[in-house]
Amino acid sequence: MRSKLRIRTLIFGLAPFVTLLTLVPASVAQDNAGIPGDPSFANNAAWRAPAANLYVSVRESTGLPLSANALVKLSCPLAGIDVSGAAQGTGAQVQFHNVPAGDCNIEVSAQGYRTAKDRTEITQSLTSHNQYVFIYMHPESESAEAATRPPVVPLGLIKEMDKAMEAMQKKRDAGARKHLDRAAKIAPTNPDVAYLQGMLELDNHNLPVAEQFFQKAVGSSRAQERALLGLGYVQVQMNQAAAAAQTLEKALQLNASSERGHLLLANAYAQLREYSKAQEHAQRAAAFNSENSASARTLLAQILAAQGNREGAKLELEEVLREYPKSPSASVAKDTLASLAKATPEGTTAAAVPPLGSVSTALLPSVSVASVTPWAPPSVDTSVPGVAPDVSCSADDIVEHTSKSTDRQLENLEKFLATEHIQHEEINGRGEVSQIRDKSFSYMVFIEHAKDGLVFLDEKRDGGTGTDSFPTSLATVGLVSLGVDVFHPGFAKALNFKCEGLGQWRGKAAWIVHFEQKPNVKSFLRLWETKTKTVEIPLKGRVWVAASSHNILHVESDLREPMKELELMRDHLAIDYGPVSFQNGKTELWLPWYADMYLELHGKRYHHSHTLNNFSLFAVDTSDKIGLPKDVPPEENKRPPASEKP
Repeated sequence: MRSKLRIRTLIFGLAPFVTLLTLVPASVAQDNAGIPGDPSFANNAAWRAPAANLYVSVRESTGLPLSANALVKLSCPLAGIDVSGAAQGTGAQVQFHNVPAGDCNIEVSAQGYRTAKDRTEITQSLTSHNQYVFIYMHPESESAEAATRPPVVPLGLIKEMDKAMEAMQKKRDAGARKHLDRAAKIAPTNPDVAYLQGMLELDNHNLPVAEQFFQKAVGSSRAQERALLGLGYVQVQMNQAAAAAQTLEKALQLNASSERGHLLLANAYAQLREYSKAQEHAQRAAAFNSENSASARTLLAQILAAQGNREGAKLELEEVLREYPKSPSASVAKDTLASLAKATPEGTTAAAVPPLGSVSTALLPSVSVASVTPWAPPSVDTSVPGVAPDVSCSADDIVEHTSKSTDRQLENLEKFLATEHIQHEEINGRGEVSQIRDKSFSYMVFIEHAKDGLVFLDEKRDGGTGTDSFPTSLATVGLVSLGVDVFHPGFAKALNFKCEGLGQWRGKAAWIVHFEQKPNVKSFLRLWETKTKTVEIPLKGRVWVAASSHNILHVESDLREPMKELELMRDHLAIDYGPVSFQNGKTELWLPWYADMYLELHGKRYHHSHTLNNFSLFAVDTSDKIGLPKDVPPEENKRPPASEKP
């Protein structure tokens, strides 16, 4: 029985988290002829007439594309449209295809910002056309009076900043300066223009000029964390340690979970020889387990050595060389380790820590033009959601009730069908999307009921696993099971759960539960398979569970730590769940709406999105057609994450 359960677990329960590396013939990797996301509305007659393609760009109040995750809701009451999607890309943009003529409402929400609302009219036309709307967001920290004032951001300014950012990412400095000069003439005091000018000079190693532009951006009443980080970075580089510490402390007041902020501040305090503070911030930066971990841990080793802890420094340096042999900071770690071996105890500080004025860029976080617009969402430990104060919760109770809720929904069902649309994007080193491919599948999930009452899910595409037909050589299998499996007793026993409090998702009260795989315990939640081996991927993540029904609203997961043997540095998965109703109104099933996956593999970056629509559900002795999901975020804007392609 034990071996049988293990096979079931691997085949069914874990399907959503198996990533397969396969070589797909070029003839198969063809773009789907349909518009990405359009299938969500293919069965709605109102969407077939000539209509508009609506583009909603989410901006900060100063005009720069919003870097935070933003959810855009579009509702057109007369047309019966109620959809939503995530703002993505360099323009923080959402695309709604084939929106019928009439009045529509737009609502945008993002963590740390006030919810913004606007109205727009989709105009009549004999042919399909494009319409553009810009939504400006105000930080929650901004006064209510300031937030009510309409932003004065000329459209010409936005266009010049967008063109400048595009030129900067393509390393076309002359073109970038031309557009930024035009932007500065339009809005001489705009802090985002000054910030972009500072980033351009920083990218060209013109530190004094970059400092002037960052100071100008920071001096604005609407100063942002990114401008403070840019200024702090330059001050550290120019050995202005005291000024850098002051600047970076302000940045961390705005975002205490800024990994780059902690690493930069650790460097500043190390320059000042304030080693206890430097150690604290280096340890916090290293705890994020990101691409900057090697730099943070090498700096931490130097700080430990400066404090006389030679053995602790040696252990850190040896681990850096073992775990990050190709990191730019590996050479610094190697030299520091050699210096420790030669130094006497009295000479530890001088040997291990560079003298003031010789900062190594290898020990600083990556700061580049590409960081103007993040290529992926922050990790679950970098971005911590807000919760209601003084509301306690029990992780054990939530895990138990959520597991039972999921089992109740699936107990009388046999399988369900859907159309799955997958879009794959490859992202180059400058943050640009270099390739886009997409494909649609017939997607079927079989629901297996074990004698012990447990439920397992088996996913098929086009009658099989579907991986051979993926548009790229990387395919991920499974979309439905992540939210189910986290609370499955067989998987849950390998995870540590912590209820972080009562928050919200899509306006609904939700318990927020953090999970992390226990050390030295196998969970098999996520597997990567190559032609020669299968590797388990330890995870950490966060789940939003509806407070009233214990339905799963949203799941996000990350690597517990980078997987060196696979050269996998990032694997961020996000899935939105919601109700899908039968047309007869008698049955409602909680299913994935869309998902996104962000990968950094072999030094390359990928973004995969999945959207499910056209649901059909089968019970043990009957079948029914399911209607469109309620309140479902839209089409191409929704991008399901568990099955994607790089």
